Formats: sequence, C-alpha cells, structure tokens
Amino acid sequence: MTNVQTFIVEPGTPELAICARWRKNAFSVLQASFEEELKSLELFASDQTHGVALVAKADDEPIGTCLLVESEIEPNHDVSPWLAGLFVVPEHRRKGAGAVLVRAIEDQARLRGFSRLYLYTTEAIGFYARLGWSLVDRTNWKGFDTALMVREL
Repeated sequence: MTNVQTFIVEPGTPELAICARWRKNAFSVLQASFEEELKSLELFASDQTHGVALVAKADDEPIGTCLLVESEIEPNHDVSPWLAGLFVVPEHRRKGAGAVLVRAIEDQARLRGFSRLYLYTTEAIGFYARLGWSLVDRTNWKGFDTALMVREL
C-alpha cells in the first residue's frame, strides 16, 4: 500500500473542488450539480464545529474523501453523528485508502467527544464489518436496500 495521509479540507483549497467533483459523479442519487456540491462543501468546510471533510493523499495527490456529519439521509434513523460520503478513486481501491479514511473519521468523532458513529451503505457491508462496524438495521431509501451500521468508539 502507498503511504496514505489524511488532511482536513479547508475552504478555498483545490482539494475542495476535487472532492465536489468526486461527490457529484459518485453520488448521483444526491442529484446535485458540481456547483451546488462545491458550494455545499465550501459552507461545510468553513465551520468544523459540527463536522469535518477529509481528503486522503498518496504522494501528495488527492485519492479519496470522507465526511463526518451531524445528520444523514432523511427521514430514516434519527441518530448522530455519521460517517458519510466515503469515496476512493478507482485506481487506489482495495489498497487500504478507504480504511485509512474510515479510521480518520472515527478519530475525528472521538476528538469531538462521541462514543458511537453511524453510517449507511448499500454495497459495502463487508468492508465496514471488517473494520469493526456492526449491522443494526436495513431500510429502503429511494429504492435502495440500505444498511444502517454502527461503530462503538
């Protein structure tokens, strides 16, 4: 595995636009344009009291992103906080970058005093289970069979 490091995404940095493009392309269910996603991430990154956006880099090149957020898809489960929007560029998948991002978000949650973290996934139950996450519930969200998972920190 390449040496992967995570960094907090700051407003106005080039990484913010890269993350917005990744999110727009990877999470089409959000139905946000690139401009809308960038504006949302700029606003999110400008106030880190309630969450944080991370970017993973390998050899100083951005390769992935993940968020710690207060709330996730509505109106399903009313719990908080959430790991959301994990994305790793295809050529770096299955090499540990996703696990590095998940662990970094878990650390950010601990730093904020949380003892539990939640996420939704449609396809990666096994990945998260290998990292210590537990399946809590299943729900249907916008036609997708979606798993609610939890991690005790």
